[in-house]
Amino acid sequence: MAKILFCHPMFLSKNPDEQTASSPYFPLGLLYLAGYVREQGHQVTIFDATFAQDESDFAAALRQEAPDVVGISALLPTRETALALAQMAKASGAVVIVGGPDPTKSPAAYMAHSQVDVVVHHEGEQTITALLDLVDNGRLTAVSLRHELGTAFRDGNEIIINQPRPPIQNLDTLPLPARDLIDMERYLTTWQEMNGYASLTIATARGCPYGCDWCRDAVHGNDFRQRSPESVAAEVKLLKETYQIDRLRVIDDVDGFSQEWLEDWAATAVSLDAVIPFEALNVLERQDIPMLDVRDSL
Repeated sequence: MAKILFCHPMFLSKNPDEQTASSPYFPLGLLYLAGYVREQGHQVTIFDATFAQDESDFAAALRQEAPDVVGISALLPTRETALALAQMAKASGAVVIVGGPDPTKSPAAYMAHSQVDVVVHHEGEQTITALLDLVDNGRLTAVSLRHELGTAFRDGNEIIINQPRPPIQNLDTLPLPARDLIDMERYLTTWQEMNGYASLTIATARGCPYGCDWCRDAVHGNDFRQRSPESVAAEVKLLKETYQIDRLRVIDDVDGFSQEWLEDWAATAVSLDAVIPFEALNVLERQDIPMLDVRDSL
């Protein structure tokens, strides 16, 4: 099976804004991809630049892992770094795939660079797996890629951007993020030192309950899908037992959740001994939510 090295290209050492924010949360979306691809039988490793010194650490990872494919997740602020790491990966002989929020919004901007072989736009689990299967079969060609939804690629001098792949509807079928592939202890220790408590992020939904025009090109689209309260409570129990965390940060728009879902989550959490106070990613309009830590809903 194909071997992929996923890459999170945000070097904390080079990002004063992230250092000031004191919130080095791990790349949850990339860990979801890693967990899914690994479940499909492919070999998966991760280069997480968060605590790395510079690009030389990525070069060492390429030498050590010798991946068939390098998958780089990019945000607009990390575009330059992502493209630089893509150049290094291409020089190593790997197939280079780029995805994430910025490539989803602007796939052509990445395909304009020769070191990028394919862009995966929008939700990536199934698309990445399909591409790795093509690599396994020696069929990663422009002809085959024309049939792969959720991709952008070059056919000669032409940039082809295919339609998005339909999103995964039942989120409970997804494996949990592959947190074991990164240095979780380093994250937790850093959080404890910077903030006085240990915290992890968790995703309970995909898409958006509002459908605003400005985020129509978000990775997960505007088709709102939510995990079951039971699935979320079971993950929280695992996090509580594995990492002894003090708090969670829910990365979704909690204001858009139904009161019924929130109350079901709280009741299930109590029954499983999985109650942990949580903070929201943004300032909340609602303050009467079960288990919400209103002091830190920022």
